[in-house]
Amino acid sequence: MDSGTEAVAIHPMIVDDLGRVAELEQAVSPAPWSPGVFLDCLKVDYECWVLRSDDVFGYAIAALGAGEAHLLNIAVAPSKQGRGFGGQLLRKIIRVAREEDTERLLLEVRPSNLRAQAIYQKAGFELLSRRPRYYGPPQKEDALVYALEF
Repeated sequence: MDSGTEAVAIHPMIVDDLGRVAELEQAVSPAPWSPGVFLDCLKVDYECWVLRSDDVFGYAIAALGAGEAHLLNIAVAPSKQGRGFGGQLLRKIIRVAREEDTERLLLEVRPSNLRAQAIYQKAGFELLSRRPRYYGPPQKEDALVYALEF
């Protein structure tokens, strides 16, 4: 986890978190979601979680329904990456999906995002397929579809 004495906890995302979440999204995504997309996720009661110490520095959003969960977005501030926080958020989403009796958790990831792929593979996700030209703009990129079966 985090080196040092920083107290870190996962909390449900609230409207007051959205400004910081949108800033983080801008910092980490080549095609960032708008603040309105995050607000919509809260409005429809998706599983929306934030990592917080003094301030929000990570988030994860998943949709659950029809026996499946779909990890829609997960990110950690660049200054906090490489310390296990992405895995911590992912484990939270996995726990929630299991508690809701879903049969599997799906996600898409860019082939260029090797760090994320390593986290997913370590958690037991298996590659299902490739979706050509799924991401973009600014640059079209395929998506790798992973699944974790429960």
